[in-house]
Amino acid sequence: MNITVLGGRGMLGSRVTRLLREAGHEVLVASRSAATPVDLATGRGLGEAIGEADTVVHLASDARRPKKVDVGGTRRLLEMIEPDQKLIYCSIVGVDRHPFGYYRAKHEAEQMIAASHPNHVTLRATQFHDFIAFIIGAACRPMVATIPKRFVFQPVDTDEVAIRVAGLVHTSHAGLLPDVAGPEVLTAEHLARTLMAAQGRKKPILNLSVPGKVGKAFREGLHTNPDEAVGTRTWAEYLAGFSGQGR
Repeated sequence: MNITVLGGRGMLGSRVTRLLREAGHEVLVASRSAATPVDLATGRGLGEAIGEADTVVHLASDARRPKKVDVGGTRRLLEMIEPDQKLIYCSIVGVDRHPFGYYRAKHEAEQMIAASHPNHVTLRATQFHDFIAFIIGAACRPMVATIPKRFVFQPVDTDEVAIRVAGLVHTSHAGLLPDVAGPEVLTAEHLARTLMAAQGRKKPILNLSVPGKVGKAFREGLHTNPDEAVGTRTWAEYLAGFSGQGR
């Protein structure tokens, strides 16, 4: 099968690409820095990248420019993709109810796909272990770690999500699938303390209150789904093999 992976060099995309190639598929990796350069924000190279594909796996995203990449890029993709080409889209748990701007953009992309491309499947996942380690690690670099007060997350193993996404090339299901969520809901403070401990660091933590609807949504866990805690690798197990930088 010929498969194009948009965002194929990213955190999830690189893993999905490896799994698909190991399964014997012909995979074209499409991203701004790949051998086949594609820029969803402008549409550059997109038509050529998906032209010969039986399936397009849409993993490209940019939290800094969600309107240009996640919304505008998805719109351009839908204008170019053929009805008989399968489209797999990976989104985020809770985007249909969370007011965070990036999540709202992901939901808008979901809605466009559902409205215009019947041969699609959408999978939502909670935040990856690697992503949590990246954002929490950045917050822990100063002398005092500043962590949003009572924010919660449900980290899931990136490899487990990649296995699920790669398997969708053969699924007969269409539309929105059940969520893929990690095995436990944890506070941001717990994530920070355990990450620093795994790195051999210990710093004071300042719990910062975040006002407004977005802060309330992160405290209430609108981006989590304990009923779909199908992930098996815990945060502690991830940290056991973690070799983080920036001590």
